[in-house]
Amino acid sequence: MSHSATHIAEVFYDAALRRFEAVVEFFAPGLPLPLRVPVKLAAPQGIPHETLARALTAEAARRGIGGLSAH
Repeated sequence: MSHSATHIAEVFYDAALRRFEAVVEFFAPGLPLPLRVPVKLAAPQGIPHETLARALTAEAARRGIGGLSAH
């Protein structure tokens, strides 16, 4: 399954656990609703935005889209 757009719908930082928690949405032609994938990513709070967005998207793709393409 290939996606045509990605949106990080929600993101917050859990300081106690030192990780980001997010919901990443993948939009693709033919899907009536976006594929929403929850992600937890251990990273420092000061991580650059571009690096964080790339890491969250990669982890969501691995968990969500990668899991779907294996079936």
